[in-house]
Amino acid sequence: MSRHARRSPASPWSLVLALALGCAHGGSAGSGPTVKLALRGGPGLVVDGTLGTTAVEVRLAIEEPRSLLSARCLAAPPPTDVQVRRPLLQGGWETVPEIPLTGVMLGTVALPQFRAAVIPESSCILWLGVDVLGRSVLDVDLDARTVLVARGAPDLPASLERAEVDVTRAPDTDHLLAAVQLAGTSATVIQTFVLGTARTTELARFQARLLGAEAVLRAVQMSPGWEACDVPVRIRTDWTRAPSIGVLGPEAWGARRMVVDLASPALVLVRPKGTPAPSCRQVEDVPPVPSSKEREPR
Repeated sequence: MSRHARRSPASPWSLVLALALGCAHGGSAGSGPTVKLALRGGPGLVVDGTLGTTAVEVRLAIEEPRSLLSARCLAAPPPTDVQVRRPLLQGGWETVPEIPLTGVMLGTVALPQFRAAVIPESSCILWLGVDVLGRSVLDVDLDARTVLVARGAPDLPASLERAEVDVTRAPDTDHLLAAVQLAGTSATVIQTFVLGTARTTELARFQARLLGAEAVLRAVQMSPGWEACDVPVRIRTDWTRAPSIGVLGPEAWGARRMVVDLASPALVLVRPKGTPAPSCRQVEDVPPVPSSKEREPR
């Protein structure tokens, strides 16, 4: 049997409901329960988990339409009777095996069975994609090292300042896209990025050279007055997808707390009122230039 067509999530509330049944962490969030997960070190939003008796690094991955599992987590090669096509962030598609997963735990919380595409990776990693996260809301607090998963947006107190970021979905892949102002040592531009929570910031090599940002972006701004300074970047030589030029990890969103609504979609940046705007390292002022329409050579 072979599966090549895109499919909608089978159970859009599966993760939220599973967590809510297994935990009783407090807090109200819109129309449903809120569950707290502890973040740990690593690229993106990483939580501890197990697959059966095997420890596994779990990444919450809003940039992945379907969940992924590293082949390193399996004791034997996966069966190949079920194959799926998955969009690659850098452009193009690949066909990989897909298997059912049972016995997945996030801490002490058991998830219901779901399916995951199997991909090569040097370590054991499980990426929970939009097929599992569904239409949930993620309230991420990088300083508290927590992420709250809920059905509705949190009630933010008046003491917090917020900025709404325009977010759209790519029609062919469902990736979340945002227009971002970037400053390097050579230029300042406005370009489109894929929003990612399972990885750090990645940038196409061609645009990185134009910006003068082959190691670090001097400033990243998703909303006026909300900047991330000196953001390390991983250069991608294989990036061909347009209109986006890379992936923007949560460390580059310009806030230590952010709310991602996967249903709307929407992104809200949050900070205490009166927090000084970040003062990025100032170098020669470079006026913005039009977004480049030139594609990186394949």
